[in-house]
Amino acid sequence: MAPTPKNQNRNEIYRYLYNNPGLSKQALAEKLELSIPTVGAALKALKEEGLIKYDGMLESTGGRKARAYSCDYEAKLALGMDITANHIALVLSDMKAHILHSERIRLKFEDKASYYKKVAEKIAAFIVESQADESKILGLGVCLAALVAPDNKTITSSRQLGAPKDLYKKLSKVITMPFLIFNDANAGGFAEFWDMDKDRTIVYLSLNHNVGGSMVSHGKIYLGDNLKSCEFGHMTLVPDGKLCACGKKGCVNAYLSATLLSDMADGKMDDFFSYVEEGKEPFRSTFRDYRHKLAIVVNNLRMAYDCDIVLGGYVGSRMGPYLDSFREMVKERSRFQEESGFIRVCKHRYENAAIGASLYYIDHFIRAI
Repeated sequence: MAPTPKNQNRNEIYRYLYNNPGLSKQALAEKLELSIPTVGAALKALKEEGLIKYDGMLESTGGRKARAYSCDYEAKLALGMDITANHIALVLSDMKAHILHSERIRLKFEDKASYYKKVAEKIAAFIVESQADESKILGLGVCLAALVAPDNKTITSSRQLGAPKDLYKKLSKVITMPFLIFNDANAGGFAEFWDMDKDRTIVYLSLNHNVGGSMVSHGKIYLGDNLKSCEFGHMTLVPDGKLCACGKKGCVNAYLSATLLSDMADGKMDDFFSYVEEGKEPFRSTFRDYRHKLAIVVNNLRMAYDCDIVLGGYVGSRMGPYLDSFREMVKERSRFQEESGFIRVCKHRYENAAIGASLYYIDHFIRAI
């Protein structure tokens, strides 16, 4: 059923206020070119539903002071969970993607009933610790390194983690709230896109232990005809080069996996970057070579997609101090010698994928207001 003009107006008013808090009824009417009675009726309904709140009084321009309105970003909440081989990460997000509570829990993945039971117990304990009002939680977004069917319930491939195709069915036996499953790189890209102009397109390059990525355009993730889009980690970087975990040679993943860096510092990525900042060898030269190879990949992605490239994951989130010099590396390879401001570092340094998974429920709710 198509939305009625009344509901369209209400949604438009909410969305504008979502991005521009502290506006009066009169200002909203002017900005959106709607009548004051239309705006007033929508604000009244949104206020009664607890989605917006009064936000003080604005300065007078000669008459009565106008009341300001803002969204109550904690009116609804959502949970996100990232499942990896050795841990789960949990986040509680509000409607503005603010992280209200987060926790990373050591828990080795096993396709066993006992593992799924532990996951459910950790989620329940997390909610208690967060002191969240459970009635406000819209659902749980679960993400992992796997290809996921459009129903967000079926795993089509999970070579890295070994998650079963019926993971949803097994989790549904112990998780009672609504939940869906997402690819981790797609979720990470969605988190990065959240506060952007919805007419934009971005490519998200996830530099984790396994290199992956996603493309988000006009608010939608491009999945590809066979649900295998943006497998950047398995593009060929060096023909017949190093062996990749996938069994092929020369993949991007074989040269840009975060593990190659963290293993040099006993698995501690923060220590690796501390050594780089101190100028210690071989850490400094290793990371310089890493960036040169990364520049090739980023330039190729720019040539293919002609949009902003966001660096994320364990390595990407730490690229801030090196961004200017890295942009120059990419610029040197560019056919067009364009400005390289299209390269940026992810907004969320930690638990990016879990945040993106939680935002599915927030996005779905906002669309329906």
